[in-house]
Amino acid sequence: MQSYGIPQRKLKHLPASQQLIMKYQVEKLLVQTIFLFLVAVTASESFAAPRLMVTPTRLVFDGNTRSAQVSVINTGDETGTYRIKLVNKRMTFEGKFENVETAKPGEMFADKMVRYSPRQVVLEPGKSQVVRFMLRKRAGLEAGEYRSHILFKAIPKEAGVDVKSIAKSDNISISLTPIISISIPVIVRHGKTNASVAFSSVKYNPPPKEDALPSLYMEIKRDGNQSVYGDMLVEHVQDNGTSNVIAQINGIAVYTPNEKRALTLPLKVPDGLNITSGIIRVFYRSKAGQGNNLLAQTELRLP
Repeated sequence: MQSYGIPQRKLKHLPASQQLIMKYQVEKLLVQTIFLFLVAVTASESFAAPRLMVTPTRLVFDGNTRSAQVSVINTGDETGTYRIKLVNKRMTFEGKFENVETAKPGEMFADKMVRYSPRQVVLEPGKSQVVRFMLRKRAGLEAGEYRSHILFKAIPKEAGVDVKSIAKSDNISISLTPIISISIPVIVRHGKTNASVAFSSVKYNPPPKEDALPSLYMEIKRDGNQSVYGDMLVEHVQDNGTSNVIAQINGIAVYTPNEKRALTLPLKVPDGLNITSGIIRVFYRSKAGQGNNLLAQTELRLP
C-alpha cells in the first residue's frame, strides 16, 4: 500500500520525528486536494446532485400581513432532503453577509417573532413543497424594521470526512459531497417606518488591464429606520444625446442599521463607443412590483 508515492513499509522504518513530518505533509496535501476538488465541483454543473430553488426570494411582513409562504423546489436529478431554519446575518459595507453571534447597537432581528412549518422537507427531482410562515409580534414592540434570514440547506446523504483521521490511516480515500444552501431575508416592519437614499460617491475606474472591463464605483447612503431595495441601471450619454445602457443589476439592498453601502459595477461598453467622454447616469429604482419608483439618481461627467 502506498500513500502519495510513499510505501508504508518504508514509512514504518523511519524515525518517529520523520514519520510525523511525513504524516503532516500527507495531511497538507489532502487539504490542498480537497480544495482543488471543491473548486472543480463549483465550476462544473455536470455532477448529479439535488439542487435547490426557492420562490419568492424575500418575505416582507408589513401593515396587516401576518402570514406568507415560500415554495422550495428540487431542480436537481436526485432526491434531496432540505433543512430550514432562521439565522441572523448582518450586511457589511461591501454588501456581503456575516453570521451574527451577538447583536450590535441598532440591529433588530425577526427570528423570535416568526414561526414556520415544516422545518425539513424531502423532495424528489422536480418536486416542490410549500413552507408556511406566521408572524407573532410581542407586546410593546419598538417601531422599526426587524430582519432575519431563512436558510434552506441540503442535508448530504453521507457524513463528511475528517482529514486528520484519514492522514493517520494506512488506507487513504476521499469522498466529498457538495452542500447546497440558499438564504433569503424575512423582514418585519412595525409601526411607522421610512427610508430615503442617495448616492454619496461615484467614480469611474478605467480597465485595470487589456481585455478587462471598466467599472463604476459608488456609495449609497441610506437614512431612516427602514431598508431600501431596488434595481440599478447605468447609462452613458454621448455629447450628441445618444444613450446606451452599460450596466444593469437587480436586487440591490441597503439593510438597517447600515447607513452606507459600497458597490462596484462592471461596465459593458458597446464596440466603438468612447466612454471616456460624455455623461454617465445612474438610476436606482424600487422593484416593478413595488411601483418602480425612482429612489435615487446621480450623474458623472467624463472626463
